[in-house]
Amino acid sequence: MKKILFLLICLFTFTAATTVQAKDNKEKKPKKEFKWELPELTGNANFDQYLLKCDTIYNRIRCYSDSIDSYHVVLDYNIDAQGDTIFIPKVIDNEGRARGTVLAGMQYLQWTTNGASLLLDIAGISVYTASATTALPSLGAMKALSYGKYLKAGPKIAQMGTKEFKEILDNAKEQRRLIKKIREYYKTLDDKENPNAQADANKIIAENFQNVLREMRTDEQRAADKEQEAKDNALAQQAGYNPDDEPDVM
Repeated sequence: MKKILFLLICLFTFTAATTVQAKDNKEKKPKKEFKWELPELTGNANFDQYLLKCDTIYNRIRCYSDSIDSYHVVLDYNIDAQGDTIFIPKVIDNEGRARGTVLAGMQYLQWTTNGASLLLDIAGISVYTASATTALPSLGAMKALSYGKYLKAGPKIAQMGTKEFKEILDNAKEQRRLIKKIREYYKTLDDKENPNAQADANKIIAENFQNVLREMRTDEQRAADKEQEAKDNALAQQAGYNPDDEPDVM
């Protein structure tokens, strides 16, 4: 009897462990990325208007996401003749090139503004979805069965666009904040009337750049950085952008 009981306990334990493992594997399965393709129009004005709206918004989201250049801030540093550490905060693109902080600030502002406009358009999908839902039965039984699945597309596109915009906005806000601190750092460092300029400037770095990657760049890289930064900032100034006119980033 004891042997039978022992075998039953082992069997239960194995079954439970296998069930948990299977559940974990199922939960870890990545979700498929949502993709949209415009189907053939139905001939119904309300339903077709919904399909075209989904197509327009989806392509706008994709174009918006593809237009975003990914920048990040790094801390280059050097030691001066007095043995003090001089920090050289930079905005770096995905190819490892330094970009002008003025141009980067202008682009982040544009991305935020364009994204907010897109978000308003995304919110309007719900109205078209409701109209298409009402129009579906008038397509006839066969078409209604075939096109019913597209009613799920509108909410999915709205969810996708809202999620992507939030991720971009969160990154843009942090980068814009750091860019303002970079400008504050250099203004403090260049203040000839402040005997503690170096210490005050380094305090800005210590308080705002704790999680920023340290990267000592070569003299050749720094020369190329300076040239690229000058070109970028000239372009932003020609476009009429003044970073000092921007409101504080919360």
